[in-house]
Amino acid sequence: MRKRLLRILGQVCAILAITLTADYILLATVFSDWKRNWADAATAYTQAYVHAPWHHDLAPNQNSMRPWGKILYPFRTDGYGFRTGTCAPGEGDKSKPAIFAVGDSFTEGLGVPYEETFVGLMACQAAGQRKAVWDLGVLSFSPIIYHRKIRAAAEKLAIKPAEIYVFLDLSDITDDAIVYRASDDGTIMMAPSHRWFDAGQFLLGSFATFRLLYNLWLAMPFGSAAPDESWRARWSLDPRIMDEWGRRGLELAAENLDKIVEICGEWKCQLTLVVYPWPDNVKAGDRNSIQVTHWRQWATERGVRFVDGFAPFFQKPPDIAVGRYFIPGDVHFSAQGHRLLFEELKRSVGLF
Repeated sequence: MRKRLLRILGQVCAILAITLTADYILLATVFSDWKRNWADAATAYTQAYVHAPWHHDLAPNQNSMRPWGKILYPFRTDGYGFRTGTCAPGEGDKSKPAIFAVGDSFTEGLGVPYEETFVGLMACQAAGQRKAVWDLGVLSFSPIIYHRKIRAAAEKLAIKPAEIYVFLDLSDITDDAIVYRASDDGTIMMAPSHRWFDAGQFLLGSFATFRLLYNLWLAMPFGSAAPDESWRARWSLDPRIMDEWGRRGLELAAENLDKIVEICGEWKCQLTLVVYPWPDNVKAGDRNSIQVTHWRQWATERGVRFVDGFAPFFQKPPDIAVGRYFIPGDVHFSAQGHRLLFEELKRSVGLF
């Protein structure tokens, strides 16, 4: 019986290998034109990001409806690869005082139209004062990338910002501790166990089979494009994880953020550090999180302006706050969550 099962399993694996090989070869040759003209959820993912010396970045000149969870939302980037929309600056705004907003997927604004993200709201506020907010946020960025992206953006635009806002995510500590590494030549690589970006790009871009499975998954009632990422913020709540790599992540993140302090010293710009919670923090009543206390002290010691974006998320009962301010089943902000953080920015620092 066991030998028969092994024989069947071997036959299945052989068929699968032959099918995927044929899929890959045909897609790269006979059907290459068809591949270039695909327009589906997988395309919206694979074309949204490109490789960069700091691992990845947003692709320029994108205009699609992207899936995130069960949400389809408009996604546009400008010629520089910055997310754009109403109020976002363009070529004609490069002479205006510039504000850089850098961060990860929250700052990119996953699942929400640009105009409803906190950066989009900042951009509209700034435009009324003849200033320009440039959105440098990208999915899965972290401090090891932030200072590199800031310098690259300034070089691309041929401008130096008057202000820089760093939106420091809880997952940034995880990423700097265990996900990213700088190679000898300064390029950023993911640790082998975390190369989801490279694997996802390759599979969806090279095999029609995986694209079909991806799109079928999204069409199912329980399907979702949003992975469960809650573990990435658990370091702030779990002493064991804090001892394992959380403390190291805080130290590495501080070293990388110190490079942005140096940049602002060089450019004579004002630096503002903003922190905000994930749903697990809200549910756990983690109002005075180490993410708040640690970075407030860091900011005070360096003369950096600090915004405690945790505070407004604890003004309502946890279940109401999570249901209202976060995308259902996800860690990212809903449009109301983005608005709440934007209003806290206005209250705390006035904004521009």
